[in-house]
Amino acid sequence: MLHPLLGRNERLFAVVAFALTVAVAYGLTGVLSGRAAYIHVGALFGTIMVANVWMRILPAQRRMIAALREGKTADERLAYSAKFRSKQNTFMAVPVVFTMISNHYPVATYGHEHSWLVLSAMILLGWGAAYFIRRA
Repeated sequence: MLHPLLGRNERLFAVVAFALTVAVAYGLTGVLSGRAAYIHVGALFGTIMVANVWMRILPAQRRMIAALREGKTADERLAYSAKFRSKQNTFMAVPVVFTMISNHYPVATYGHEHSWLVLSAMILLGWGAAYFIRRA
């Protein structure tokens, strides 16, 4: 469950999520190769995305549909929660694609001396692209 402050403030959530992601990337590059660190961060994002769908989005959708079938009003908190998780998935999908593409450019990405910084920049660029995609 999200902390109430993070659940209401998307910018604060993004800052905290980015700081945690940078910490994970830095830590992984300290114990694994750059390529393995990129794979692990991509796998982490992918796992979170799957968990969002199976544990938050689909159950909320099922409960809302069941309420409507019973002639009741659907709980809007469920809709907001599902929308928030779906938005999170959009913002993680682009960086995941970037980590997959990075395998083709090892010198500029995971082979760089500061690969964790490159990965962090790729995540920010991915979030920027996702923001643009969501607005289109």
